[in-house]
Amino acid sequence: MWFGHWQYGMGPGNGWWIVMVIFMVLFWSVIVLGVLMSLRHFRGGDHHHDHLLAHGPGPYGESPAVAALKLRFAKGEIDEDEFTRRLALLEQRPTP
Repeated sequence: MWFGHWQYGMGPGNGWWIVMVIFMVLFWSVIVLGVLMSLRHFRGGDHHHDHLLAHGPGPYGESPAVAALKLRFAKGEIDEDEFTRRLALLEQRPTP
């Protein structure tokens, strides 16, 4: 006779739905956060590096502008002549 009570939600497992709801919310939160963090990481570009360059001197005490110029040269966005010309302009020394 006690089998009939379990069909209608009666019995010892009555409070487990609360635990299951909590774990379901935690599970989907972890999934959504994982997807968002993956998208942020694989979005492309060096956005986090450019953001860091805008705040204070570089690793060797250089200005953020010089550090950004070196980064652009390292990426291949500018050639050596343009790099030396802009570096001389930033350091305010005559160009060779």
